[in-house]
Amino acid sequence: MEPLLSRIVERACNLIGADDGVIGLYVPERDVIRTAASHKIPADELLDELPRGQGLTGRVLETGQPLRGYYSDLPHAARKAPEGMHVIGMPIRAHGQLIGVFGIGTHAPRTLDARAQELLEIFARHAAIAIENARRYSEEKRRASRFALLARVAALGAAGPDLDSLLQNAADAVHDTLDYPNVDIPLLDPEDPQTLLIRIRGGEYKRLIKHQDRLPISQGIMGAAVRERRRQLVNDVAADPRYVCPPGVQPPLAELAIPIVYGDEVLGVLNVEGDRCFDELDCASLEIVAENLGMAIVNSRLFERATEAAVLEERQRLARDLHDSVTQILASMSLITQSLAEAWRRDAAEGERRIERLGELSRLAFGEMRGLLHELSPRSSATRAAGTPSKRPTFPHRLRRMMSAMVPAQVELHLNLGDYQPQATTHEDALLRVCQEAVSNAIRHASPSSIRIETLLSSSGIRLSITDDGRGIGEATHQGMGMNNMRERLSELGGRLRILPGLPQGTQILAYLPRFDRSKP
Repeated sequence: MEPLLSRIVERACNLIGADDGVIGLYVPERDVIRTAASHKIPADELLDELPRGQGLTGRVLETGQPLRGYYSDLPHAARKAPEGMHVIGMPIRAHGQLIGVFGIGTHAPRTLDARAQELLEIFARHAAIAIENARRYSEEKRRASRFALLARVAALGAAGPDLDSLLQNAADAVHDTLDYPNVDIPLLDPEDPQTLLIRIRGGEYKRLIKHQDRLPISQGIMGAAVRERRRQLVNDVAADPRYVCPPGVQPPLAELAIPIVYGDEVLGVLNVEGDRCFDELDCASLEIVAENLGMAIVNSRLFERATEAAVLEERQRLARDLHDSVTQILASMSLITQSLAEAWRRDAAEGERRIERLGELSRLAFGEMRGLLHELSPRSSATRAAGTPSKRPTFPHRLRRMMSAMVPAQVELHLNLGDYQPQATTHEDALLRVCQEAVSNAIRHASPSSIRIETLLSSSGIRLSITDDGRGIGEATHQGMGMNNMRERLSELGGRLRILPGLPQGTQILAYLPRFDRSKP
């Protein structure tokens, strides 16, 4: 707009015979005439803004009428004009509203006549058309830039779950697309909801301020946006006592703070500052951006919590597997090592048998640990995700191998697997861990002389029974981690666990799982 208006001023002065001229635009928010173009007015005499009643353009703003006469006769002259300067001030109107002022002047002894005033009125109409067209074009560009911003912000939610990166990209987008000089996106501190944590910045603030700020919501324009849960539009921060200027920066003209709200919760603020007044289009577009940011912030936090829950669940699974497999085997190994020296002194052959058992248990523990490490490897995770089957021993084979290593020679072991049919891997793993936990508890706490393991297959499920003739288990064992793990494993697969006294003594553990036959290759 400015180059076009400058050409209009120059042509008007040349045609009318004026020595200098100016076009000022009306700024309703400040009720002033702001210089937009000039011709041959010295820089030290050209004022950027004139309030109502000041100088030639301010006087036309005050009266709303054309003015022709000597500059020195103005009630409030604003510039050091040459003595005897004759001037014309012409309102520029569009749709009946004053949108600017066109002013020209000539040096003594010449004056400007009525014909000059008529010509200036024609030029004022041309200036009005130019201003209106430029403003329409500018508004269309502003609307287009806001659509571009909304599209860019909407895409940020799909860019990734990292909250700081998301907010920084949003701050950069607001600055780049809408050309706001300063952008802040503070969030309420989760540990102190009365404080805004300011670490995400865009524009000049991103370049100038490298530290993190904390602002109580009881202070500042951003604090007011949080407290009142509504936008705060301040087009003259110098006149607003709430304004808080960051140290080391130049205060802006205006600030617009939009609360970021999701549901009933205020999450933070989208704050912009600039050297021009903000309007309804700024407010409406940034409110939509704030809504998008609210959803993106909540989604990011939900993803973070889901990730934390998944990590915790995996850690609990790993702890359970370590307890139910490796720890139980190590407990059996510990019992053997405690009695190894005495058994060797009594009977070297018994000592050798125990050493052989110790070796078998160590190999079994190594195999279990290697299996757990394999499950944790990325390659194994990818194989499971792809559904690639893996070869593994059958449940009866795994059970016999484990029991032969765990059960001491003096304890009779009876296995009756009947018409067992291969079940899903998850089901067989659960049954094996129940057997391992139950047998380990019996050996360590009940001193049994025999242990019996049986399976019974029905049309709907499989029942596993582990019975010993020891002295039974106490209440503490009933509530221990191992028993809880057994219940959890079965419950996850739709099964259940019962612990009963054995007859005439000992303990019976009954596990039930719905039938899930393994499909044949």
